[in-house]
Amino acid sequence: MAMRHITYRDVIICCMAILISGILGAHPVQSAEPPLPYSKELGSLKLTVPTDKLIRKQLGIKAKSGQFGIADLRPGIIIIEIFNMYCPHCQKYAPTVNELHRLIQSNPKLKVKVLLLGIGVGNSPFEVNIFRKKYAVAFPLFDDKNYAISNLMHGLLTPHFIGLKVDGKGGYCVFYSKDGGFSNPKAFLDEMLKLSETACGGK
Repeated sequence: MAMRHITYRDVIICCMAILISGILGAHPVQSAEPPLPYSKELGSLKLTVPTDKLIRKQLGIKAKSGQFGIADLRPGIIIIEIFNMYCPHCQKYAPTVNELHRLIQSNPKLKVKVLLLGIGVGNSPFEVNIFRKKYAVAFPLFDDKNYAISNLMHGLLTPHFIGLKVDGKGGYCVFYSKDGGFSNPKAFLDEMLKLSETACGGK
């Protein structure tokens, strides 16, 4: 059987295949980019008001239906996890994020100061509910089947965490925004608390 000589065209095709495979399969846990301030972009994000009265109370939402924005959330520190139910890294870090929520809820002072919620980018309510049940998520989760948040925050990878400070007067600021999960919930929470101290002018 005659051996086929490798041509320049073969090399190009091979390189392109590897490149495309890498792009499609890549889902880095940590971004090399510094945190980006998405205050303006998040201002136009709208989420559906939960039907559960207790969740609305937890969020500080007075409306019983319709949509709400970030500035409508109760005053304090808001930690948002951007996830996707099919994202292997989101699945991997689900127990760690649950532990973060447990730490917040077990501290009487933090319980009323820090709010954790998740947004399932590209996920329908049905898919978000599957993720909630499978990983026993106790904090509020919202669907974003139309990719609204990823359209606002270009280049976003999942999981992605955002730290905000809401003043309860229609204002807020973003003090943290980074791709990737975390292995130590206590250290992550401490970092969020520390960064929030100087956010929004230290107010």
